[in-house]
Amino acid sequence: MSNNDFNNGNQSDFFNDQQPEEELGVPLTILSFCIPLAGIIIYFSNKGRSPKKANTACYAALAGMVLGVVIRVITMAASH
Repeated sequence: MSNNDFNNGNQSDFFNDQQPEEELGVPLTILSFCIPLAGIIIYFSNKGRSPKKANTACYAALAGMVLGVVIRVITMAASH
């Protein structure tokens, strides 16, 4: 491979591979849902450099909190 081959197209592929992924991923989304505190931590650690990841973690944490409250209310209502 000559130096021209590297400069003609392969260099842009190298720099594109260095970009952070914009999706949070299933394991961290599930973690954010099940443990909302973890979702909040993930949100604040990603909000500056990867807003889509941060929003996904925030929405999953909020959904987990809402579901937890709903389950708690149903459980309390059923026990009385």
